[in-house]
Amino acid sequence: MRKTGWRRRGAALVAATSVLVGGLTGVSSAGRPGPDRVDVRASEGRPGPDRVDVPASEGRPGPYRVNVLTYNVCAANNSDNTCTESLKPDRRRAWAGKVAALVRQRNVDVASFTEMCYAQVDLLQRKLPDYQMVWFGIDRAHSRGGGGDKCRRFWGDLTSRTTPPDKKTFGLALALKGRVLGQPLRRMLAVDAAPSPGSKVHPRGLLCATSMVGPRRSVSCVTHISETESPRQVEDLVARYAGRNPVILGGDFNRKPEDPQLTAVYGRGLGTGRYTEVGAGPYMAQRRTGTPTTRGGRKIDYVFATEADFMAAGAEVIKTRPELSDHLVLAGTFIGKARSPRRAAAPSPGS
Repeated sequence: MRKTGWRRRGAALVAATSVLVGGLTGVSSAGRPGPDRVDVRASEGRPGPDRVDVPASEGRPGPYRVNVLTYNVCAANNSDNTCTESLKPDRRRAWAGKVAALVRQRNVDVASFTEMCYAQVDLLQRKLPDYQMVWFGIDRAHSRGGGGDKCRRFWGDLTSRTTPPDKKTFGLALALKGRVLGQPLRRMLAVDAAPSPGSKVHPRGLLCATSMVGPRRSVSCVTHISETESPRQVEDLVARYAGRNPVILGGDFNRKPEDPQLTAVYGRGLGTGRYTEVGAGPYMAQRRTGTPTTRGGRKIDYVFATEADFMAAGAEVIKTRPELSDHLVLAGTFIGKARSPRRAAAPSPGS
């Protein structure tokens, strides 16, 4: 009888998740794009699926959908010169419209951006006036051998707002559907891992903001780390800022899913951390893998969410036409749920 009851409860949970997700993975009869259809057009017409909000029961929110997106936009080229094509004038002119179309079509609640220029925040805000843009400048986009600031040079023909007061034109950003509550966390990261011989240490940072995500006060974060900054450092900072609030953490981790350092982040029996990952498979079959998110064929971009608050409901890697970066867009959906009292009471790893 116990086994039968467990199976019934598990079947009911899967069925409820299927109703909420409603065709977000795969291609529906209406032609909605799925994992095998990654072409995104420039049109800003069709909105994405509506959020499903189930009335709260006993003071807890019922299941609700949270659509997420993360994108390394490679806005000022890089030392490997892999973004030259993406920064041609016609592609830069199309950039804000295409990214805004992705956000609109997928009804994104939390979007995170890495390798972004301050000018792009202004361009995107014009297309998404109902979203809250949160910015953290981590560096000046210097050109090697002179030539001035690359962010100002590449984007200055599209906006006069290229430079914030602190002159740091290159950094991280969040686009949030909900109103921002309180002060964001803007933190430069320390070098806490040994670099490989000959590798360069780059300024890296973490940006978090508190807002309403669906019916709950939640923390959304974005980071971009290299081999010299550990995922555990990021998680420790996020845990201290977020407290007991649900967390969505996106960005470029520069590590493949099987990297041992990501064990401190993954939960669900895949690691010692407290997160599920949007691209790691459905709720009952999590795995440390995922579709590559770079032109070079590596999965290094992620959107994590606290497993006590969310379950993964499917992800999609999207290639834009024309190509706007040497990374691809990672979009997906979490299903928010009532927090497990046992998980909520447990200390976070590293705390």
